[in-house]
Amino acid sequence: MTDDNLAAYANAGDYDDRENDDGIAFYTALARGIGGPVLEIACGTGRVTIPIARLGLDVTGLDPVPRMLDQARRKSAGLPIRWVEADGRDFDLGETFRLIFLTGNAFQQFLTNTDQDRLLRCVRTHLHDEGRFAFETRNPVWRTRDTDAAFEARIEESRRNGGFFTFLESRNEYPWQTYTAADGRRIRESLSQTYDPVAQILRLTSHRRWHDGGSEHMQEGHESLRFTFPQELVALLDHHGFTIERRYGDWDRSPLTATSRSIIVVCTAT
Repeated sequence: MTDDNLAAYANAGDYDDRENDDGIAFYTALARGIGGPVLEIACGTGRVTIPIARLGLDVTGLDPVPRMLDQARRKSAGLPIRWVEADGRDFDLGETFRLIFLTGNAFQQFLTNTDQDRLLRCVRTHLHDEGRFAFETRNPVWRTRDTDAAFEARIEESRRNGGFFTFLESRNEYPWQTYTAADGRRIRESLSQTYDPVAQILRLTSHRRWHDGGSEHMQEGHESLRFTFPQELVALLDHHGFTIERRYGDWDRSPLTATSRSIIVVCTAT
């Protein structure tokens, strides 16, 4: 994690303005089938934690950003959710959970091998012996001479719908999404990106522009994302005492392929 990444989530209202339904049905179904207690790491404002709590399960949401948790508490008034301010690389809740998960591609916020190791050690310590650990991370893809028009169209469709699925390449500023903020501002957001193939990190710069009183305003943000390759992920999980029970390439549970947008895994403890 970096300070830039944490800063990108400091504005909880802005985060909710751009919220989508990705993963909610998948993780709520998983929680319903496995049962509680449930722990979500990097829970944000409760986008998935809250729907799981509405199933009547015992749920804990953990996040390092106080403003995100404040927003989560406001949104979940009346629900018995435990909200914990803590770093996913260093926490001790004194109990085990039947389901632990991360979503919103939060796994990519753990940028170094050390970050990933510390996260997975904490998860293994807190996972019930018969529990499940689940998360998703974006599938690393490149543009090649064999890239076809249909795949290019999928990338563009993801952008138009406010998703982020892109080739691992450096690019100058390009349009990403337009959305309406809670205060009525119509915000146009563009991105530029630089990919470091040695660190496997994509560094993003966002530019949010809107008009107010005839003047244009612009806000710049920064975020870094670690990309982990499929077989690298298998070895990493095995090293920390996990076996992949199920693996998908998208929320419809389709198989992982070279052009899948995600690597979604459900793991057991070994």
